[in-house]
Order: sequence, then C-alpha cells, then structure tokens
Amino acid sequence: MSAITKSTSPVAPVATESRDWTKASTLELQSSSEDESDVLNAKAKEHRRCKQVKREEKQRKEEAERGAHEEVEARAREEAERAKAEAEWKAREEAEHQARKQAEKDRAEVQRRAAEVAVRQRALAQEASKKRVREEPEAGPSGDRSDNAQ
Repeated sequence: MSAITKSTSPVAPVATESRDWTKASTLELQSSSEDESDVLNAKAKEHRRCKQVKREEKQRKEEAERGAHEEVEARAREEAERAKAEAEWKAREEAEHQARKQAEKDRAEVQRRAAEVAVRQRALAQEASKKRVREEPEAGPSGDRSDNAQ
C-alpha cells in the first residue's frame, strides 16, 4: 500500500516546480503591471483630453471676449466719428448762419449809407436849386433873362 502520506514538515520542492512558480508569479506580476500601465495610460489620456478641452474652451472664451471687445471699440469709433461729423456739420451750419447774418447787417449798412447819401444829395440839390433861384434874376415870360432882353 503505497499511500501518500501528508506530512506537516516542509518538503523541498523540486527544481522544476520552483521555476514554474517563479514563472507564474512573474507572468502574473507582468499582467497586473500591464493592466496598471493600461489604466495609467488611460488616465493620462483622459487627463490630456480634459486639459485640451479646457484649453479649447479658454481659447474660445478669449476669442469671444476679444471679439466683443473689438465690437465695442468699433461701435465707440463709429459713435465718435458720427459725433465728430455732427459737430462739424453744426459748426458749418453756425458759420453759414453767422455769415448770412453778417451779410444782412452789411447789406443793411450799405442801404443805410446809400439812403444817407441820397438824402444828402437831395439836400444839396435843393440847396443848389434854391441858391440858383436866389441868384438868377427873374426870368420873363419867354424864359429870357432881363439882361438878354435889351
């Protein structure tokens, strides 16, 4: 009867069994480390993807802000140009109004002076006429002077 006896004492393993155990352990460690590296690679990829998404979002936000800022600046420039044009137009209108007003004043002054000159000329003409009438002897019925009638 050859029965296998179980002993509680350690038995030295045979060399082949020892190699199989180390090989199995190594393979198990390699597969678990490969799994870990796969997990780490996946986490790293996810991290890079998240960073890229954040970068893209930040870039879009900056571009939107830049676009809004440029739009505000463009509106401000347009408003300033419009206000400048309006101010120039008002200044031109005011200058034209002042020129018309001055022209009216000048015309009125010329008319006043012309009227004064006309009044003086009439007065001088009347005076000259009166003087001639005083100096001329009375004319006869034929209009001849008494000096020529003789």
